[in-house]
Amino acid sequence: MKRFIFVTMLVVLCASLLGPEIGEKCVADQSVTLEILFMNHGPMQPTIRGLKSLIQRHAGKIRPLWFDFDQKTGKEFMNKKGIREHIPLLIYINGTHTFDVKGKRVTFMGFPSGEGPYQFQGKWTFQDLEELIVSMNR
Repeated sequence: MKRFIFVTMLVVLCASLLGPEIGEKCVADQSVTLEILFMNHGPMQPTIRGLKSLIQRHAGKIRPLWFDFDQKTGKEFMNKKGIREHIPLLIYINGTHTFDVKGKRVTFMGFPSGEGPYQFQGKWTFQDLEELIVSMNR
């Protein structure tokens, strides 16, 4: 209920200050939701800092939701998504984690390429993630 009231107030404020078309875009800009399942362990810290930096660069355009693998909310998230494996990082963007980015299939799972333990590296980069976020906000 609080979220509904907040969003409604945001739309009204944006519309009154900027006009109805721009006011609606204020809320629409936050249409990209990142659900980030992560292990809050030492090797993951540089990647988490990189994600937070990327999120900050796109503040107001994306909504990050963080789920710590070792906490209750993380376990609930894993159950909801049917995740049963040991995953240091998994990023869902608007409900899915695999996309075509510039002609290549990318799954936002594991450490970014070249970071963290080799056996847990994914085949994605921060640039892939940022390009996807930018394209979703056009």
